[in-house]
Amino acid sequence: MRASVIIPAYQASATVAQTVRAVRSIPGVAEVIVVDDGSLDGTAEAARRAGADQVIALPRNQGKGAALRAGLESARHNYLLFLDADLGHSAAQAGPLLQAIPNHTAMAVASLSSPPGPGGLGLARGLARATIRLLTGLRVAAPLSGQRAVAARLVRHVGLAPRFGVEVGLTVEAAHLGASLLEVPLPLEHRESGRTPSGFLHRARQFRDVLQFLLLTGYGLGWPALSRGRTAGRAVVWLMSFALLLELGSLAPPGASARLALISAAAALGWLPLLWISGVSLGLRKANYLGRKVPAAAGLLFPVVGLPSLWFSPLAAPVRAAGLVVTAALAAVGLLDDLFSSGRQARGLRGHLLTLARGRLTTGTVKALAGLAAGLGAGCLLHPGQPASIVLDALLIALAANLVNLLDLRPGRGLKGFGLLCVLTMIFSSDSLHLVGPLLAAALVSAPADFAGRAMMGDVGANVLGGVAGLALAITLGPWARLAAVLVLATVHLICERASLSDLIMRSRLLSYCDRLGTHHLPALPPEEAAPS
Repeated sequence: MRASVIIPAYQASATVAQTVRAVRSIPGVAEVIVVDDGSLDGTAEAARRAGADQVIALPRNQGKGAALRAGLESARHNYLLFLDADLGHSAAQAGPLLQAIPNHTAMAVASLSSPPGPGGLGLARGLARATIRLLTGLRVAAPLSGQRAVAARLVRHVGLAPRFGVEVGLTVEAAHLGASLLEVPLPLEHRESGRTPSGFLHRARQFRDVLQFLLLTGYGLGWPALSRGRTAGRAVVWLMSFALLLELGSLAPPGASARLALISAAAALGWLPLLWISGVSLGLRKANYLGRKVPAAAGLLFPVVGLPSLWFSPLAAPVRAAGLVVTAALAAVGLLDDLFSSGRQARGLRGHLLTLARGRLTTGTVKALAGLAAGLGAGCLLHPGQPASIVLDALLIALAANLVNLLDLRPGRGLKGFGLLCVLTMIFSSDSLHLVGPLLAAALVSAPADFAGRAMMGDVGANVLGGVAGLALAITLGPWARLAAVLVLATVHLICERASLSDLIMRSRLLSYCDRLGTHHLPALPPEEAAPS
């Protein structure tokens, strides 16, 4: 194995030469690249005198991520060893990191012993650990360690986060792609900044950069592998979508815009805690169709936002009660399915019914029956004493809920289906915004992460969105229009029983374009790249 060592250095003239000479003794090291990140103390010259193969001098200080990126562009070998410039003679002890890579470990990270003197307060390290735990489910001991060996193809595939977010970013992206992570305890000596003004400033910058990575990644605005321009573009579109929602609120009865603004803010604040509940507390982390393991019940946001919004809404009492019944019932059975479905269950409604006929009850069957029961309950509240209307309402709600569930197999698809149903309801009555508006606000909060393949709303989210959209249709459409909607939805379900919905979408140029619109996710690595040998 031949590896390129990349050493980012800033104001490191006192230690970089010793570090360069030390890494020469590591077996497998084929070249040493030092990137001087705008130093003013002669760091580049010290590295050259020590025998570095390449010394790249950046014209100004751009941060650790940019320095590593510059070294990566010049690296010529298939394996990389990232080391800090202040390791000195102890850098020679980093060899086990490279030795771990051929053993099918895509990334090996050095875990250093605690420093003898006082360090910081641990805020930056704690935030980094929490970020990695939230986004990947992993527990790590050294989240900010800059000493790591990794396959060059993996790094080029995922990109490097800016400044001090680079280590957390590499860990998160590698884990999402299924690459294994090994922490190796090593006797490396790291210069500690201590509890000095400069030390606290350094750790404050680390905290800022990790927090930026958490927010951009957690909300789906910045990563994976998005340029600053695309990140800014996604943020602008996101904010404009909220502005459009508030503008729609101005067309509804007085106070709707202010209410939607408050709900949007609450949903945005609750998004990351609910991601934690889904992916960490409940352990609901599943591989999506790209193979990335992501929180699989992020749709918990929808009942959490929808139930209190309905309770305090200005809707008529029967509509409010029907909304509470549909939201609570469908959220409960959806979460049940997310928690206990095995992935090997029968597919489609026909498959679940055949399984039930054989005497085995699946969570999918429970979900279908509960959806129908919730629809019947809502129909009784909306149209008491009208059996035909009650049955129409029940079918409409149950079929709409299952439709969004069927769509939620690719990033963003379920949310687009929900948005289309909401547009149909508001065409007939702007008052329906009081019912679907809170969920639209929550859907906008979750949309960037869903579109980027960062989170899945799961059945708990898809059921609630579809069920409430079906309820909105039930209260805005007349009897014959409801019958027509039921027939259309039933036809779609029958088609999906016989053919793959994804295949049908891909065969249509228009549907395929709409399906891809707004999505940006990192393709999975081939196995041999994720785990090089």
